[in-house]
Amino acid sequence: MNQQNPSILRSTKASRHGPAQPGPAHPQRLESRAGALKVAEIVLEPGLSLCDAIARPLASLGIRSAGVVLSGVTLGPMQFVMPSHSQTPDHVAYYSETYRPQGEVTLDLATATFGFRDGAPFMHCHALWRDSEGRQCGGHILPLDSSIARRSTVLVFGTPDADMLSRADAETNFTLFGPEPADGGGSGGLIVARIRPDEDLVTGIEAICARHGVTHATIRSGVGSIVGALFEDGTVVSEIPTELVVVDGRVSPDERGQPRCDLEIALIDAAGNIHRGKPVRGQNPVLICCELFIDTESPAAVS
Repeated sequence: MNQQNPSILRSTKASRHGPAQPGPAHPQRLESRAGALKVAEIVLEPGLSLCDAIARPLASLGIRSAGVVLSGVTLGPMQFVMPSHSQTPDHVAYYSETYRPQGEVTLDLATATFGFRDGAPFMHCHALWRDSEGRQCGGHILPLDSSIARRSTVLVFGTPDADMLSRADAETNFTLFGPEPADGGGSGGLIVARIRPDEDLVTGIEAICARHGVTHATIRSGVGSIVGALFEDGTVVSEIPTELVVVDGRVSPDERGQPRCDLEIALIDAAGNIHRGKPVRGQNPVLICCELFIDTESPAAVS
């Protein structure tokens, strides 16, 4: 495993940089663990919180961490927050006030990280949806305060071999998910990973795959934030606080046989604008973190 290789760590640094974090930089910028892949369809029962509805069937499957595809799920009631500028030096960005849409909300595009916080199931979910007037909205769904409105079937990509644990992070001063163990070890068809601040989103994914000896993979779930955005079509997002969700991500070998990532994301910025596109390689530093579930085994057609 190459997690201690300084050349890999340097190669993931974005040429743009985010604001200085409030705490000391963690020495391990790319954290990952591989485990046996379990792909499953689970049923979410109405009346349960989003977190409980997912945690119960995953417990019966022995899955400890998972990327969950929530597109098409209807919530009601739902609560969410959006990215916002921090009012204090304690954080480089923060959350907005809590919003509570009336009625039911169906998610157009959503994935979530499933893991544990303080010993209990927990989730980190970013989503896009449309409001009652048809306007596209997005944000960070509060999983303990949002309920399943209609019975739904969702797809999960999980593993029993690696935990995603939400812990206090001194660098960012947030409580964040991260894989444990995070030493790049383990074996199996699912890589559970986190990219830390100022590492480039695209080259960070490539370096994680290289660490695990992988040249073919599909990003099944990606939840996090980047510093504004630069997209391949020339779009520039100037607002620094963002929240992103991976729309599509594929890794294949380049002409030298090294992993090359083709990535599409959607994000909401601090002004409430929705953006979608392919981030320019080497130009999109992570702001707080990015959590990833990388499938190296099952067919890319699974969706």
